[in-house]
Amino acid sequence: MTQDALAQKLAITQTQISRYESGTDRPSPEILLKLGAIFHVTQEYMRGEVVAEDPLDYDEDEDSLAHRVKVIRTYFNKSQDEFAKELAISQSALSAIERGQGQPGTETLQKLGRMGFDLNWILYGESNGENAPGNIIEKTAADREKARILKILDTLPQNKLRVLRQCLELITKSE
Repeated sequence: MTQDALAQKLAITQTQISRYESGTDRPSPEILLKLGAIFHVTQEYMRGEVVAEDPLDYDEDEDSLAHRVKVIRTYFNKSQDEFAKELAISQSALSAIERGQGQPGTETLQKLGRMGFDLNWILYGESNGENAPGNIIEKTAADREKARILKILDTLPQNKLRVLRQCLELITKSE
């Protein structure tokens, strides 16, 4: 759906839609309700409290470059604007790619590859073994989770680290 079409459904301007997408303005509660109804999503999703789709539930039937790029963005739990900035492209370019109306450039593809995703899968949907989308996402998720945990651990005092180590030992013994 274009920004103009959405703006007409909401009885607001296309510029206002652009402001919402870029994060320079936030929709009112009334607009959030209307958006939820239009896109068939919960208010929790509209407030950013939950992710609408689980990238681990990859649908092979909906396989396209556009869908694979959206799966990657969704995995990282990023808005189009946030993810576009990471890829150093405009939000509208990313939106076009995700709608199948544009193609990512070489630099964008390289950045997606550096995020841990196999370029053959991104470009062609070809996957096998360790390069299967579920495996790529699980490995990338584990690596990112470890990094997040290490960042938290770096801030903790020694006594809390000791308690955490003991908890981890109990957890690993119970498995």
